[in-house]
Amino acid sequence: MKESGQTVQSVERAMRIMECFTLEKPQQTLGELAAQTNLSKSTVYRLLSTLEGIGYIKQDDLTQKYSLGFKVFFLGSVVTGNLSLRETALPFMRKLGEEISETVDLNIIEGGQRVCIEMVESSEQIRNIVKVGQRNALWVGASGRVLLANLEAAERQNILQEAVRQNQLDMDQSVLEEKLDLIRTKGYAISIDERVKGSFAIASPIFTHEGKLAGGVTAAGPIHRLSGDQTPFVIQQVMHTAYQISQAMGDIQAKNRYPSMITA
Repeated sequence: MKESGQTVQSVERAMRIMECFTLEKPQQTLGELAAQTNLSKSTVYRLLSTLEGIGYIKQDDLTQKYSLGFKVFFLGSVVTGNLSLRETALPFMRKLGEEISETVDLNIIEGGQRVCIEMVESSEQIRNIVKVGQRNALWVGASGRVLLANLEAAERQNILQEAVRQNQLDMDQSVLEEKLDLIRTKGYAISIDERVKGSFAIASPIFTHEGKLAGGVTAAGPIHRLSGDQTPFVIQQVMHTAYQISQAMGDIQAKNRYPSMITA
């Protein structure tokens, strides 16, 4: 395949080499890889050397055979973890959407940003639109701040310090940290007329069986549907959904993580 505006030949070849490794044959020689990919040994060697240099391929010093490196395992774990969270959360998200008639989305942290990995759209004609794959800053809006608030302290500080260094925060760091402390204490975050004008968002964190942050679930919609009486109900339902997802993810401390939840 020739290099074009849409494809890069070296990347395509590197992926073909990596796909040669299987459970039945996890180790391969240079010659075997060249034969399977129909590439010259010199080309395969150059690509293997590059992949080895960045941790995606390793070579046995004794046999000289190649195998997949630890970084491939790490990427697979990321994908598996996200799929598990999405599959676990989706039934609860659908139920929440039916109960409150608002858009419900599922978010994680990736690359220092908040990323939407699943969404259940509201059935209402006027509704919030959230795109799967959409990225936003962690310190803007309820969906991001509920994730940032529940990160481990060292990781949270690293993200905040980098944001300060790049002059990205829209408020003083100490003020933001006070907000994050309150979110962590209450078990939810709320934003009104903030990231998207005319809308609200209410988010609550989700935890893994290890008690670590897995992601967050958010309900969002137009402000005019969030009356004074409706606000506590939506908060309750969002937190209860986060609680149910955390339980389903194996978090044995789930009941202790949502102190503001009206009903368990």
